[in-house]
Amino acid sequence: MNTIFMLSLKSALREPFLLFWSIAVPIAGTLILGYLVHQPDYAIRITTAMMAMGILFYGLTTTVFSLLAQRRRGVFQLLKVTPLPLSAFVVSTSGAGTLVSLICGLLVLTVGSLAFQIGLSPEALLMTGLVCLVAGMGYVLLSFFVSRLCRTEAQTSITANLISMSLLLLSDAFYSLDAAPAIVIQLSRFNPFQWFLNGLRGALLRDYLQWRFSLFVLAGFLGLALLLAIWSLKANDQR
Repeated sequence: MNTIFMLSLKSALREPFLLFWSIAVPIAGTLILGYLVHQPDYAIRITTAMMAMGILFYGLTTTVFSLLAQRRRGVFQLLKVTPLPLSAFVVSTSGAGTLVSLICGLLVLTVGSLAFQIGLSPEALLMTGLVCLVAGMGYVLLSFFVSRLCRTEAQTSITANLISMSLLLLSDAFYSLDAAPAIVIQLSRFNPFQWFLNGLRGALLRDYLQWRFSLFVLAGFLGLALLLAIWSLKANDQR
């Protein structure tokens, strides 16, 4: 498992999408929107939104393409004839991806806290990191399932963007949903990305009740994503 973890980590760090979608875009968006919108509470909103967006894009853009390439090379088929349990492979691979996404999220948080003087206590940092860890692993695991739905890079791009943008738009990442239609508000309550945002804000604002409940919901999302990931590897691959 350690070997697979290290190989997956090295592969993840070499992904060209990583620098752009999970580091450059979130940091630039945090600084630009943070300075353009002069509202007292918007600094935390935009920082947490960009953190969550970078982690989401890593899981459902960068990782999906990497898994598709592995699937097309027959890596998952070879796993079926090795003594390594599928669950061990999934945990090792997703663990490496989660570590990378956690680093990306903390980079965005560091830039936002320095630019907008957001106070970060050790407790808030630990709470934020835990939320990022659970949500990040959930999105990375979900990418196993998404990659199995696609045959080509074009299909992968469309599917990943459709899922990512749906999760992003059905949340209050960049705008309030108070005046949104009732159906949008209802859908946002089942949106794991919204609970990711709630958890990050709860951590930074020391809202312990919101943080704990958000973490509980994200843990449920993580469990579901793990089941889908294992199923996607066990299912007969027709590609």
